[in-house]
Amino acid sequence: MPDALSVSISLNDPADDDAFARWHAVYSAARRHDRGPEAPVWSQAELGAQLRVERSSSRTELYLAHRPAEERRPIGAIALTVPLRDNRHRVDVELYVDPESRRRGVGSAMLEFVRTRTRELGRRVIASEVFRPYEGAGRTFVDADRAAEPADLSTGDSRTAAPVPGIAFAEHHTFAFAIGDLRSECPLPLEPTLIRAIAEEAQPFHEDFELRSWSGDVPEEFVAQWAQMEGLIETEAPTGEREIEPSATSAADIREQEAILAAQGRTSFAAIALDPSGDIAAYTQLVHSSAESMVYQWGTLVRAEHRGHRLGAAVKAAAAGEFARSELAARAIITYNAEENEHMLAINRRLGFRPIERLEEIELNLDA
Repeated sequence: MPDALSVSISLNDPADDDAFARWHAVYSAARRHDRGPEAPVWSQAELGAQLRVERSSSRTELYLAHRPAEERRPIGAIALTVPLRDNRHRVDVELYVDPESRRRGVGSAMLEFVRTRTRELGRRVIASEVFRPYEGAGRTFVDADRAAEPADLSTGDSRTAAPVPGIAFAEHHTFAFAIGDLRSECPLPLEPTLIRAIAEEAQPFHEDFELRSWSGDVPEEFVAQWAQMEGLIETEAPTGEREIEPSATSAADIREQEAILAAQGRTSFAAIALDPSGDIAAYTQLVHSSAESMVYQWGTLVRAEHRGHRLGAAVKAAAAGEFARSELAARAIITYNAEENEHMLAINRRLGFRPIERLEEIELNLDA
């Protein structure tokens, strides 16, 4: 093993374009190294618009790790997101180590920094994610044979021959498995006959509900209820062992996110189902990225009291139809679903999604 590196960690100035370019270079190199050439890697412009903007609901701190006196040659990158209105017991963290600087303790030094910063913020839970290729269903995070030596969270700063970056590191540093998700992809274009068939199969089950779909911003008449749905999705969708509470999402938060999409050059396609009283019973959202030539399936939720009417399939088909009519180019739709959310996974399989990667959400409770 090479000698351990001395590591200095500095906070990025949000206005420093050069510092963010160096942060993005570490992020993109680590993502592609660990997850392959088809890994979702946001462009520098898209990710900058998401991470460097001031938001009312959360704050993201970006840090660069480097050797002392070599600030312009980063070897690691950290994104630490701090909720400001809800979930004030936790932070969400992404750690990336440059592939050429691994197996030298960089990831461990970065995590120790995150522990200290989390305590300074008065928080006790560090949440993150690790990835592995899809090998079928079932929990795979705990692997005693691979947990004896440290690797690096999400990046593979590995001191063993562990085949999957991040797993051994998370085990070594006592992160706990919270929930398993599948990343699935659906090749595009979708067949219009398939979209129609799914909509027609679902329609008899929700004749008392009204479907609406659109592209662009959420209409003003629905934005307050849309915000409620966004807040509920964290806890009404499967949560596994995650220590999380509903998000206090407001209409202003939705408008903030829409401004970010505009800055990214992304386009939203959405659909809702209204119950007989006119309230939103189900919603879904697709977001198209021209920079990546991809579509991201964002939140889909059916309110608990309205399940059983095939509203999930109905709104997904409606949003897919809205996107198809736009004639925007894209290679595939990417979505993430909890492995235990069999109903939503079944809808996605019907649309043509196939799992290609497993995401394991993990948490470290500093008080445990």
